[in-house]
Amino acid sequence: MTTPRPGQRLVIRYGADGQTTDALGTVAAADDQRVIMDTGRGRVEIPVAAIEVVHEMPPAPTQPGRLHRVVSPEDLRRISAAVWLPADAVWLNADNLRAEASESASDVQSGWLLRAAHGVSQRANSALPLTAPGIEPAEALDIAQRWYADRSLPPAVQIFSTVEGALAPSCEPLGAIFRERGFAPSGPTLALTADAKEAAGSAEVPAGLAIVVSDDAHRPHFDAWGRPADGEGSEGHADFAALIRSPERFTIVSAIAEHPDGSKSLVGTVRLAIAQKWGVVSNLVIDEALRRRGAGRALVQAAASLAARQGVRSLMAEVEGANAPSLGLFSQLGFAEHHRYWFARRS
Repeated sequence: MTTPRPGQRLVIRYGADGQTTDALGTVAAADDQRVIMDTGRGRVEIPVAAIEVVHEMPPAPTQPGRLHRVVSPEDLRRISAAVWLPADAVWLNADNLRAEASESASDVQSGWLLRAAHGVSQRANSALPLTAPGIEPAEALDIAQRWYADRSLPPAVQIFSTVEGALAPSCEPLGAIFRERGFAPSGPTLALTADAKEAAGSAEVPAGLAIVVSDDAHRPHFDAWGRPADGEGSEGHADFAALIRSPERFTIVSAIAEHPDGSKSLVGTVRLAIAQKWGVVSNLVIDEALRRRGAGRALVQAAASLAARQGVRSLMAEVEGANAPSLGLFSQLGFAEHHRYWFARRS
């Protein structure tokens, strides 16, 4: 049975007053005694002992349309963060600040998500203003800047757009503050979405290649990602490995070349992570000498097929706007831009 966690959208079947009741909503808080959910009929408190079935649901649609197109950018940012989450991460909001001041416990997962991983990857070392934090934006940025300074990291904020292209409501108030403090945005990264079955297609594998699925990343994968376990370039390996393994559900898909002499070599690899009934395709890398031979397409199709077989209907991939070859590959498989994001850093 799925263990309820704050932020999840679930259907929970439980016993109450001699009857069975279903609650559909988002988990606001959970411990070993109770689960508190925000539902369409208000806040519901469910004793853990009364729970019979827990079923995870994808984020609620925001409008009519195809499932992978009608989810909000905020929900996709939350999913993306969940599958690339460092151990050092806290939620910045008024509730948690009050709890900290009174030395009481609070785990309200809204507002800004502050993340740090010793500088390994931009996303894992930036603040994500997902929703309004309940304090003034300038104060939130002050706190975030101090938090990163305490970790000897430069402050960075991951800002994102609406589907229409304007800055998301939680990010829009920061524009003037960024200008005052000398922050400037990076180039854009595009969040692409697709239907899992359509992206999988016929999942054809080029001759001479074999697709191999594993439940963990190994030395050849980390070498391919440029994060070897030892030797030159091994700095940050532990943090990168922890990020790769941070999702509860992930799979490593590899393309293996089978040579005439019987030897084998890794041509490319990709990670499929699953959260909230979405599949996130990431960390796609192909040996530079063997690109444009169909390995990348085969890997993404294999990941999409694997997701579909696990009941996942929607996929997301995040590609830098300047990476034309990757954008072309994902476009051919039915992925289209949903929204985009940037990293605001001091100039």
